[in-house]
Amino acid sequence: MVNKSVRRGVLTLAVLALLGAGCSKKADEPTAAPASSVAAESHSGCSTRATRPVQVRVKQQEQAPEPEAKPEPPDGVYGDPEAASRYWVQQSQGDCGLMATRMVIGEVNGNPPSEREMIDLAAATPSECSPGEPVYDESFDPSDGGIGHGTCTTDLLLLLDHFGIEADYTNDSVASEGGLDTGMDALLDYLNDDRQAIVCVNSKIIWDTEGDRTGCGHLITVAAVDVPNDIVYLGDSGGDDTRGEQVSTDVFEQAWSAGDHELLVT
Repeated sequence: MVNKSVRRGVLTLAVLALLGAGCSKKADEPTAAPASSVAAESHSGCSTRATRPVQVRVKQQEQAPEPEAKPEPPDGVYGDPEAASRYWVQQSQGDCGLMATRMVIGEVNGNPPSEREMIDLAAATPSECSPGEPVYDESFDPSDGGIGHGTCTTDLLLLLDHFGIEADYTNDSVASEGGLDTGMDALLDYLNDDRQAIVCVNSKIIWDTEGDRTGCGHLITVAAVDVPNDIVYLGDSGGDDTRGEQVSTDVFEQAWSAGDHELLVT
């Protein structure tokens, strides 16, 4: 794993059935089920913006037959490693969720919006995770000393929908109640089916830095998993050295499981 420089920390998220995600930035140390709703917390870029529980609507999992799984790739590489860097841009604010969404849009339609376009769209889109607030607040966040208050993972569904991209949200709790599967085996299946994936990870584990390694607060894409060579390719906007980021499967699983395998998949 690449040695990292100075980094920002991530918040510890309190999750009941859904884990909302904030955002880590790897430069300046700053510290979203079926037809029912699930309880969640609103989160800032790297620290808690509001501790009140809110209701978040999660897209219902259609009860339709699963498509026949594709054969395992002969080379053992699930997904496209180049997707970790093809549309990569380093985040300039606490907007890792917007940047991960931007990368997915680029992979789906070949024309990713700019960071500024994503910020403007999110700032003008009412949040379903935190009613009465926008999906993204660009103001200065005194709790972590940075610009931008981050996003709730489920609100990213609204942004993808704006670009005509359908996606679903899940985590360990949602999956256990009959929702979309999550975990490494499910992720490999999604990547093998050419689907795009956004996950919430603990950036301290991904970047191998000191700090709280419980909960997740950093949203990234998973471009590919090279099983024979034990490499997970990540679309991580967090720092100037995270383009085409690679970690081992064990490191990725530790970082992902810290957030209950939170997953948004097209």
